[in-house]
Amino acid sequence: MQSAHYEYIVVGNGLMGSAAARYLSQWSDRVALIGPGEPADHSRHNGVFSSHYDEGRLAHKHSQDPIWSAISHEAVRTYPTLQAQSGVQFHGPVGRVIANRLTAEERQRLLDWIAAVDPVGKELRLYDATDRSWQQRFPFLDFPEDYSLLHELAPAGYVNPRAMLRAQNIVAQQQGVTLIEQQVTDIQASATGAVVTTAAGEQHQAAKVLIATGAFTNFYGLLPKPLPLLLKTETMIWADVAPDTAARLQTMPGVGYNIDDPDIDDIYMAPPLRYPDGQYKIKLGCNTKGELWPATLAEAQAWFQRGDSDCDKPAMERALKRILPEVVFGKITSHRCIVTYTPSGYPMIDRVPSDEHGRLFVATGGNGSGAAGSDTLGKLAAGLLHDGRWIDGLPREPFLATNQWGQSTKVLTKAQTRALEKMYQ
Repeated sequence: MQSAHYEYIVVGNGLMGSAAARYLSQWSDRVALIGPGEPADHSRHNGVFSSHYDEGRLAHKHSQDPIWSAISHEAVRTYPTLQAQSGVQFHGPVGRVIANRLTAEERQRLLDWIAAVDPVGKELRLYDATDRSWQQRFPFLDFPEDYSLLHELAPAGYVNPRAMLRAQNIVAQQQGVTLIEQQVTDIQASATGAVVTTAAGEQHQAAKVLIATGAFTNFYGLLPKPLPLLLKTETMIWADVAPDTAARLQTMPGVGYNIDDPDIDDIYMAPPLRYPDGQYKIKLGCNTKGELWPATLAEAQAWFQRGDSDCDKPAMERALKRILPEVVFGKITSHRCIVTYTPSGYPMIDRVPSDEHGRLFVATGGNGSGAAGSDTLGKLAAGLLHDGRWIDGLPREPFLATNQWGQSTKVLTKAQTRALEKMYQ
């Protein structure tokens, strides 16, 4: 079955892909977005998975990493317009706090950074370990007494990834994008264009194709050669709370917590949000001792379908109850996603190096931070695909697909450090 010829096809209806399709539709009336929706039953699904199957991801405006800061600034700036155009609210500007045990040197660096990015003190405040006055604002939170607390006010907070995807799809279709809810199983590029084949046997042609398929980028033979990506399993818990508890915690910010624990680190926690089952839940995620590094399609699918996320659940429950000691929780369940790492520590947005015809492009690798900035990342990919344009102020080199492991000059997170260690085992 042969379809119409498009100017651009975006493969992967996730957060980056949906944003890219929306931006492309501002410049072309022949754009297709191809990708399946969320599976109804993960345990029986044998196709691809995305990591946006959730209601809360932390969002911030400021970052000590200048590249991520530029990505975040641009994304946050666009949230109100996207919400207004789609009629879908996905941004909760409740602020965020980061709890850390700081050395004197780390504290001074943090103060210097705050003075540089927020000189009038409207959006950032550091509470030293000896200053517990933040408890007046957040009496329900608790951290060790030797921890400092950085508070970033709105527009920091959270985004609802499911709702953000819905908003991107609505506006994209309003602007003429053809949405095809099928899985792509083959892409063939030639001097005259590219042919995209779906699992249903349909073939769609385009002048250029953007592959935005997250953790599944190197699977199904979509690329001529695999890209240097590394996958890490991620475990979360969702803890039910009563509606009156959710109402009492309505001012709760997003939380980052560099916990001192032998089993888990780098905690992130979203405020109580209402999930599709109607229940209010607090989500907590982190790096864990039980994390895996899927290298094949079968391993990635097995994690989403039946991975043992419960093995890390006790440590995460303990942490949750320490952070919110007065909250009464109902059912607590574990859930799974996958983080995609790149050599540079930044998303990979580039032409596919192994495509000699220049028809294939890629946008992948959120490195654990891609959801909130996905609109910016989609904009970058769309501009590159359309006419090579790029956002002023963002360097090009960190986003190249030709970057290799060991070349990064970025200050790595603990998880990225483990990713590098994994590469050299």
